[in-house]
Amino acid sequence: MKNLVMCLVEILAFFFEKCQMLKWERQGGGAVCRKELRTESGKCPVFRHFSAKLSTLLRSPQFGFTLVELLVVIAIIGMLIALLLPAVQAAREAARRMQCSNHMKQWVLAAHNYHDTYNSLPAARNRCHTTGDRFSATYLLLPFMEQQSIFDAVRATTTNPYPDTGMVDATQAVTQQIATLRCPSDPYGRNPSITGGSRNRHGAVGNIVISYGDGANRLQQNDTGQDGDVSSRGIFYWSEGKNLSAVTDGTSNTILISESCVATGIGTNNIKGGIASLSGIDIGSWIWSPAVCMAIRNDQQFTGTAHDFWRCARYLDGMILYTGFNTIMPPNAPSCVKNTSESTSGFYTANSYHTGGVNVARVDGSVNFVSDTIDTNGLPDSIQGKWLTGQSPYGVWGSLGTPSGGESKTF
Repeated sequence: MKNLVMCLVEILAFFFEKCQMLKWERQGGGAVCRKELRTESGKCPVFRHFSAKLSTLLRSPQFGFTLVELLVVIAIIGMLIALLLPAVQAAREAARRMQCSNHMKQWVLAAHNYHDTYNSLPAARNRCHTTGDRFSATYLLLPFMEQQSIFDAVRATTTNPYPDTGMVDATQAVTQQIATLRCPSDPYGRNPSITGGSRNRHGAVGNIVISYGDGANRLQQNDTGQDGDVSSRGIFYWSEGKNLSAVTDGTSNTILISESCVATGIGTNNIKGGIASLSGIDIGSWIWSPAVCMAIRNDQQFTGTAHDFWRCARYLDGMILYTGFNTIMPPNAPSCVKNTSESTSGFYTANSYHTGGVNVARVDGSVNFVSDTIDTNGLPDSIQGKWLTGQSPYGVWGSLGTPSGGESKTF
C-alpha cells in the first residue's frame, strides 16, 4: 500500500509539472526553460515553481486546483480502480472455487463413511418407495452429512416424489436446500427452488454430480438388464453399490464426482447448464460420435434444439440428467442426448463458472482442478454398450472415469 501511495504521488507530481510546463510555454518561457534545464541546479524552473507551489498549497488553509488538474486526478483514480477491480474479482472467484472444492471433499468423506458402514458406495439410483427407484446417491449420504432430518422426512413422504412419470409430490423435504451441495460460483445454484417446464420440475438444486465413466449408452440399466448396458464403465451402478476393491486402476487415478452448472432456464441453449437434443450422436451399430456433439458449439452456446429439462435441478433425483456426468466430452463442452425424454443415453458434461475448467474429486478424497484442454484423444467415434471394454478411447479424461479400465493415467 505504501508503494502504491508513493507511486500515486509521483504520478500526480509528474502531471502537475506538465500542467505548469504548458503554462510556461504559453507565457513564452519555453525556450528559457529548456536552456535552464542544464543549469547548476539541474532542474527546470517549472519544477522549482511546482515544488514551491505545492509547499504553499500544503501550508495554506485555502487552495484550489485548475480544471485540467482535477480532470487528471480523476483520470488517475479511474485507472487505478480499473487495475484493482479485476484483481478483487479474481480473489473472490478463487475463494468461491476453494469453497466448491471443500464441499466436494465433504461429499467424498460422507461417501467413505457410508462405505465403512455398508461395505460399498451408494448406488446411483436407489429405492426409497415401493413404487420408484429414482433417489440419488446423495440422498443415501444425507445422514453422513448431518442431514438426517431431511433423509427421514423424504423417506416419510406418502408418495414417491420422483416416479418415472415425473415429480408429483413436491414436499418441503424434497425442496429443502443444502448449501454443501451447491457451488457459490454458480449464480443459478443459489436459486431457492425451480419450477416450470413440460412437467413439474420443482426441486432443490445441487452442483455435485457423480461419475458414470466413459459410457454414453443406456447408462442406468441393470447389469443383467437390457443388451448394451454400460453401467459398469463408471464407479456407480444403477441400483447396486460398488466396493472400493473394484477400483483396480487406483483411487488416485479414478474420479468419483465433479460439478455441473444448474440450467439457466427451460430449453436453454447455454452450454453451462444446457443440454442439446441431437439424435446424430448415435451414428448406428452402437457407434457414438462425441465430435458431432462438439460441432454444435457456438462460443458459450450451442445450435439446434435444447432439451426441455432442468440440468442439476434436483439433487435427490438419481437420473443422470440431474446428478451425473460422464468423462467423454471435455469440461465445459456441450452436453448432448439422443432424444427429448429424461434420457439415460448421451454425453453429460462436467461444467462450471470457474475460469478454464472444473473441480473433480478422486476416490482417494483429493480435489483437483481439471482444465478444459485435458486430453480426450481427439474425441473419436467409439463403440458403446457392452462392447466397450478395456482402456478408454477418450484419452486421459476418459481413463480417469473408469475404475478398472487397466489405465494408470493421471493429470
